[in-house]
Amino acid sequence: MSNHSGSYMLNQVIEILDRHEMFSGIETTTAQTAIKEIIEMATNKYDCNQGEILEGYAQQFNLCYSCLADDANLDDGLCATCLRGWDETD
Repeated sequence: MSNHSGSYMLNQVIEILDRHEMFSGIETTTAQTAIKEIIEMATNKYDCNQGEILEGYAQQFNLCYSCLADDANLDDGLCATCLRGWDETD
């Protein structure tokens, strides 16, 4: 069972930071590193869901919401590898 409320709270924190332009002016790799650290802490320690945390922001940070791969060519938040995996389960 995932900590959905924690995941959505962190998504809202990202939204607040984005609204205040905290990510503008910093390198994409720096933002990715920070977001990945938050997600790793949240998923490992608090059982949050990384897809819910990144909802609406995967494209902005070029991070696959499934595997956290750095990929500028995401399709609905998923990298090609994860997208193929989702297609195979259909």
